[in-house]
Amino acid sequence: MYQFFIDTWAALRMQFYPKTHYRYSPFIFIAVLLALGLMSIANMSPFLGHQPGISAFIMVLTVLRWAVLSFSMQSILSYYNRQPGQWYGYILVTEALTLPMVAILYFPHALALPGMAWMIWTIVVQVGGFVRISQQNVFKVALAYIVYCFITCLVGSVVLLIFSGMGWLDLNTMAQSFQQMVTLPAAENGLR
Repeated sequence: MYQFFIDTWAALRMQFYPKTHYRYSPFIFIAVLLALGLMSIANMSPFLGHQPGISAFIMVLTVLRWAVLSFSMQSILSYYNRQPGQWYGYILVTEALTLPMVAILYFPHALALPGMAWMIWTIVVQVGGFVRISQQNVFKVALAYIVYCFITCLVGSVVLLIFSGMGWLDLNTMAQSFQQMVTLPAAENGLR
């Protein structure tokens, strides 16, 4: 775990290593993905409602997003430049940079601007790392992100339909919760 924190700190400062450097034990992958999933659950539950299956759905979606981003980057960037290793570890490191965003849940008004700046920086770090590690230009990385978005929407929709079909989620309740959250005044829902 210590090496993971060192790599995360290095990535935050735009210091990157080859893909083969970012190898971690399964315990670290599970712990970080679980933390990311729990943060996503805390962020999305007010929008999607408090159904029993919503937590499992968001957790599955978090893991799928990580896997699809890894697959997309590997497919697109490796097509142009073969390098040993996979992107799974690097993406885990850069996704872990978003974990401090959980503080916004507790202080939404005070941390809105710093939180937005932090989120922009984590995106810059992730994209910059893809460009520098793969030695590709930003347009090829952007192409991989477009593929990632398309596949994530497709896979996310399938997972949503599976959860709905099994009775774990009610799509009407989700839509009502989202509509209610959007129509509340900003003072009541914490959004501006």
